[in-house]
Amino acid sequence: MASKKTKVVDGYTAIRAAQEAARHGRGDPLRPDPETSKEKSTADPKAGARIGRSVMPSKREVICPECGATSSIVGKVDLWVCTQCRHRMKLQDLKIEAGDWNNEIEVGGTVTILPGAKMTGGRITANDVVLQGEMAGVEIRACHKLTIHKEAKPDWVRLKTLDMELGPGVNLTPGKPIEGRHLGLHGKFSGNAVLQGTLTIYADGDFSGQLKAAGLQVEEGGGFRAQLDVKPENAPPPPKPKARAPAKPNPRLRPPPPKNQNPPRPKPK
Repeated sequence: MASKKTKVVDGYTAIRAAQEAARHGRGDPLRPDPETSKEKSTADPKAGARIGRSVMPSKREVICPECGATSSIVGKVDLWVCTQCRHRMKLQDLKIEAGDWNNEIEVGGTVTILPGAKMTGGRITANDVVLQGEMAGVEIRACHKLTIHKEAKPDWVRLKTLDMELGPGVNLTPGKPIEGRHLGLHGKFSGNAVLQGTLTIYADGDFSGQLKAAGLQVEEGGGFRAQLDVKPENAPPPPKPKARAPAKPNPRLRPPPPKNQNPPRPKPK
C-alpha cells in the first residue's frame, strides 16, 4: 500500500503564494479587498455627528390673570406657574370655529375667534385674543393684547384688555372711552382714549376724538385730529419694590446663655 505524503509548507512559501494570488486578482480571503475598502471609506465619518439647526421660539410676555405679574417665557412651555401668586394655566393657542359658542377658557396663549363664530355666553381669559367673530354675551379678558379685525363685533361692556390693536379696514366708534396701556391703529377710531402708554397711528390708520396718553407716534400717511393731553406724567409710576420681611428666629437655634460677669466668691474655710 503506497503511503500518502504530506506536503509541508513553511511560512515564507505561504506569504509568496498570497502575493501571487493578489497579483492575479484573486486576493487574500483573510484580508478585505482594497477596492472594497476604498468604497466603504467614501462615506462621511462625521455623518452621524451632524446636528440639524432648529429655530427657538421667540420670547413671549405672559401676564398672570390673577395678580397681574409679568413673566418672560423662552422656548416651549406647556404649564406656566406665576412666580408671584403661583397661579397655574396652560400655555397653548386655541381657535374657536364658526357657530354658537358658550363655554369657559383660560389659557396663557392666543385665542382666535374666527369669522362666523357667535359668542353667546361664557368667559374667555387669555394672554392674547384675536377677535374676528361676534360677542353676544361672552366676557373676554385679554391680559396682554386684543386684536380686532374688520369682521368683528365687540361688546365693550364685557370686554377688558391691556393693549389693543385695530386691523386694516376697521371703523370703530366705541360707546365709552377706551382705557388701557397701548393702542395701535391700522383702521379708523372715533372716540375718546385714555392710555397709560403710547398711541401708535400707522400709515393706514386714523384717529379722531380726544386723547390722553403718555406718548404719541404717527407714521407718514396716518390721520390724526384730536384734543391732546400727551405728556410722560400720564404714565403710571413704576411699582415700588416690596420691602423684605425680617427673618424670623429659628426656635431650634437657641442663643448661648449670658456669661456671669461677677462669679460668686468661694467661701472661706
